[in-house]
Formats: sequence, C-alpha cells, structure tokens
Amino acid sequence: MIRKYRFRTAQLVLIACTLGLPGIPSARWIVLENDPPVTFRASMLVLLGTVYLGIIWFCRAATIVYQDHLAVRQLFRTRRTPWSDVLSIETEASSASSQTMLLDREGRLFALPGGVGAQPHEVRAIKDRWARSRGEGWTPPADAFVLAARQHAAARESARAWAILLAAGSFLALLVSGLLLESRSDGDEIPWPFHAIGFVPVVVFVAVYQAAFRLLHHRHTPYMPDLG
Repeated sequence: MIRKYRFRTAQLVLIACTLGLPGIPSARWIVLENDPPVTFRASMLVLLGTVYLGIIWFCRAATIVYQDHLAVRQLFRTRRTPWSDVLSIETEASSASSQTMLLDREGRLFALPGGVGAQPHEVRAIKDRWARSRGEGWTPPADAFVLAARQHAAARESARAWAILLAAGSFLALLVSGLLLESRSDGDEIPWPFHAIGFVPVVVFVAVYQAAFRLLHHRHTPYMPDLG
C-alpha cells in the first residue's frame, strides 16, 4: 500500500456526534423498555440502524492506492481496479464541492471517496501513479464510450436523488400524521404511522431507485461500445 485517503478525524467526529448522539437515548429506551409494541420497536430499530450504517460508511469509506491497483472501500465491499483498467481520472468541481471521478474499462464512472478531490496535489499524486503503472498498451477511451459512461452515471445519480427525496417525503408524511393522530388521541397507544416510520422510507428508497434508474438508463443512455 502506498497511500490511504480517508475523511479527516475531525470530520468523522463531527458526523458521528451530529448523527449518532441524538439516537442513543432513543435506542436505549427502545431496547430496555417493555412498553413499546413489537412493530414500533422494530420500526425504530430499522430507522436508527439506517442512521448508524450511514455513520459506519463515512468511517469506512476510503480510497487506497497500491502499486498495481487502486481500491475503493465502501460499506460492504471493496472495489479493486488494476491501473491498466483505469481509463481516466478527472476532478469535477461543483458549487458545493469537488470530487474525483474514475472511469474503468467496463464503463463504470464512480467517485473516489475519502475526500479525494479536496486537495489538488493529492489528485495529481494519484494520476501520476496511474500514468506510471498503466502500461505501454494503454490508449485513451473513445468519445462515445466516455459519453455512454457519463450518461449511465448521471442516470444513477438522478435515480438516487429521486429516491432520497421521496423517501424523506414519506418519512415526514408519516411523522406529521403520527403527531396529528397522537394530539387528537386520548389513549396511550402509539399511532399507526409511527409503526411504519422505519420500514416505509427504506422500501420507498429501494423501489424508487430501481424504477427511476431503469427508466432513466433506458431512456437516455446509448449503447456502450466494446473496448475489446
């Protein structure tokens, strides 16, 4: 291993404290108390589990540079790409931040995690290692191949944005409905929307992402040429 790029410790601590600390009292109450119904308890555990999985992703996400390949570590897997299969490494800047995108021989265009792109000299170091290790037989990809990869990645990002938006909308709708029902109820029963508040957003996210990605991918992504 030559270099590992991760989020800075201060960033990880801020994320963990902002997202993780508020959930600790709720998790303790759900686990230790006997009063909550099973469905409500399971729903809240799913909701809290999603939040803590996000924290774990931030802690695990890394870009690791080796002599013969580059590894992208995510939540459940590590994607390893030999330098000879890397077709381009480019930094894309936006109004909010910048990220470094890698295009491989299979037409996958994905961001390098761990804060790669925040420092230009770090991106240059990765590109220098790639230029020295990719081999003499490397040739730049055709414009049609790059266009298809970009449209495929754009469809994936748009589908993810729609999925997040609708999942958040379903969560807020259940939350508001539950609070309204609770304010109008005289009993101690937990309103039914709170029993589904952990399950529905997850189902909505998965269903919307799959449907939107297939729709956008088939509508806007052309045929991916074979590099041979």
